[in-house]
Amino acid sequence: MKLESVKILDMIDGVINKVEYEETVYVKVDDYAVKGDLIFIQHGHETEKGFYKVESSENISWVCFFDSFKIKMCCPNTDCSLFQKKHTRLKVGDYAKVIDCAKEWKVAQGDFVKVLIDDKKYRPFQCKVQNGEFVGEIVWMHESELVLATEDEVAAVKEVEAKSSVEAKWAKIGRKVDEYRKGDIVAYDDVEWYMNGGFGEVEVETDEDNYILVSSVDYQGKRLRYVSTPGKLTLITPYEARFDRN
Repeated sequence: MKLESVKILDMIDGVINKVEYEETVYVKVDDYAVKGDLIFIQHGHETEKGFYKVESSENISWVCFFDSFKIKMCCPNTDCSLFQKKHTRLKVGDYAKVIDCAKEWKVAQGDFVKVLIDDKKYRPFQCKVQNGEFVGEIVWMHESELVLATEDEVAAVKEVEAKSSVEAKWAKIGRKVDEYRKGDIVAYDDVEWYMNGGFGEVEVETDEDNYILVSSVDYQGKRLRYVSTPGKLTLITPYEARFDRN
């Protein structure tokens, strides 16, 4: 289908040299098309002028794509301009998407990884798998097996990382996330509570309606009791780790 969101980044004398599509930069090349490349059709008897994504290359002379009516079309390489992803070497700290991998590796196509080491050798990138069946595994990847993740993909991966980190912290003390118990010391941030924030002790654990009874002391030393929800509490010290109780 004709791509409507291609942004032209460089054009000289009417010749397009560089474009951006889905947060990825493509540059004009004199090469054979492969699936995933972009082509620009200037003149076509049956195809509307514009950019299209390559679906397949039947041979070195023909490139195929789907037109705006979802009909598969093929044209000679000489009748279109070819654009391929600009090569930018991954660097340590980058998040990348796995586009190809050997079956024996503990990572799957479509997984996301974080680059830990680039030793510039045969399989240069040591990566940590961030999601999927093999999350947490350390693998060595070829450059051709990875593509830099988009901003949206990185944000999604980091959200999963943050959730996993929280789950790990609670699991370390043998609890589920936001599983508060009687005697826990918590910080509260409840805009509906006139004190707005402070510290307290859990008196009653989470009930079936997901409410928790917390006791605290105001600035005059008066003991207060109020009901809160897990989302407005932060665990400071679990009951099991309190020196004054154990």
